[in-house]
Amino acid sequence: MKKVAFPLLSAILLVCALAGSTAIADFRKGQNVWSKHLETKLLGEPSPLAAPQATVGFAEKLSIKEVKGTWLRVKAKDGQGWIFTGNVSGEKPELAPAAGLTQVDASQTNTVAAARPLTPAAKDYAARHGQQDAQADIDWIDLESSRLTKDELVAWMSANQKGEYQP
Repeated sequence: MKKVAFPLLSAILLVCALAGSTAIADFRKGQNVWSKHLETKLLGEPSPLAAPQATVGFAEKLSIKEVKGTWLRVKAKDGQGWIFTGNVSGEKPELAPAAGLTQVDASQTNTVAAARPLTPAAKDYAARHGQQDAQADIDWIDLESSRLTKDELVAWMSANQKGEYQP
């Protein structure tokens, strides 16, 4: 595997830590679970890079057909596929995800909201952590991540037991 730049690994580790930080319940075949996100893809195999087979909405009821580590093969009303356990709940969620952290239809916003600057607290945090140019950081991450192949990423996550490759 190619050597990967430290900041890129840091970004990957952050994403994996966030994905893996969700407490994973003991799910079993035949149990019902509910999706926790506005739009979650059901995948063709238990891999984060697998092709999507169907999409489920927020709080959609799913029936577990198979359990494979931290992955569940589920049946939904409009299809079936594999879903990471961090994307489901054993109880039906009642509140939709916070609007600021989800997709927003452009027709539901305005130029004032879109052009709103960062709060002073956010700017101070960025300055303390040497992150004054967020767009440059995003551009760098996009460039570096494009140099990795799917197989390299899966091999690294598997070897380091990150995300759904945790024991």
